Parts: sequence; C-alpha cells; structure tokens
Amino acid sequence: MKNSKKTILVIEDEDFISGLIAKSLREEGYNVIVTSDYKSSIKVIDTAIIDLIVSDVMLPYTGGLDIAEYVKNDARNKDVPVILVTGMDKDVISTTAINVTAILSKPFDMLELVDLVNNSLSRKPAKNEGTGQ
Repeated sequence: MKNSKKTILVIEDEDFISGLIAKSLREEGYNVIVTSDYKSSIKVIDTAIIDLIVSDVMLPYTGGLDIAEYVKNDARNKDVPVILVTGMDKDVISTTAINVTAILSKPFDMLELVDLVNNSLSRKPAKNEGTGQ
C-alpha cells in the first residue's frame, strides 16, 4: 500500500462522519488517527508525526480554524496540509487568510475528499520518508 506510511489526523466531533472519513482513508492505505476536540487534537499534533489534517470547522469549545492556526504557527508542523470541512458557506472562510490547503462544504463527496488528500500529500514528501529520489 503506497500510503501506509502516511498518517492523517481526522478531527470531527460527529462520530458517524469521522467514521466514514477514517474508513475511506484507511481503504486508501493511510494510517488514521481520529480525535473529536481541540485539546486531544493538539496532544496528537504535538506528539505524533502527522502528514495531513482533516478537521471540521465547528468543534466543541473551539474549532478547526484555531487548529489550523496552531499548526501553521508550530515550527515542526507548519508545512502539514490542513483540509477543513464545514457546514457553513465555504466562501465565508478564506483559505489564504488562514493558510489551509482546502475547504470542503458538508455534505461532501467522500471521493472528493480522498482526491484532495491524495493530491495534497503528493505535493510534499511524508515527514517520516527520506527526501532522496
């Protein structure tokens, strides 16, 4: 499996949605870690090697925008792609203002998310892979 060394953090407080996302990404060969809130997500980001983050914008207490900001301000993780999913109008959120890779509106097609993940990761080497050719 070509993606088996890449780890994706899925941050979603709705169990059904996080389960669907995790299942789809695991079928693609990714290692998936699922969290449902800011505090547990930051703990994973600080301790694990994460290659990409998929986060809901609306989470309990704080949201995906705060997580994206945390990642982009963290020297170790600043280059980790962040894909946000939201039930809000995605035009309200600027990807450049918050420095995220993409924003998907709910409901979204799981194949679209998988394609976004694959394309985002193909643009950069995994953190735990060598940089040689």
